Amino acid sequence: MRRFLRFLAVGLGLGAASLPALADTHWMCGLSQEGVRLVCVADPDDVADAEPVKPAPGQGAVVRGTRFPLDARDAYTVELWSVPDDAQWLEQLARATICYRSPGCTVSVAPVQGLDAPRRPVLASRW
Repeated sequence: MRRFLRFLAVGLGLGAASLPALADTHWMCGLSQEGVRLVCVADPDDVADAEPVKPAPGQGAVVRGTRFPLDARDAYTVELWSVPDDAQWLEQLARATICYRSPGCTVSVAPVQGLDAPRRPVLASRW
């Protein structure tokens, strides 16, 4: 967890730079302190070791002004509007939002205390 927080801080510092996207990028995501934002940064090892590449014409996508694959030098924030209660849903959201249809893109989400607990079944009452 400490490593993730260190990478998150480094990634936020690099967020102002705008460099070409990287192929085969691994993204690390975690919840903000308030728990209502998903913050994602590229793994610094991938950013330092990989060669910058631009998508070939016809590859990649643009969704509401955001070009995919994402620029690995930036940090990305996804507003959740409420504190999530399902770890699997949070992982799917992170993967769909950060990778979209980018080949070689992977996402890992930092474990969040309380999300991995099994859910209690909701019993319907008959009134």
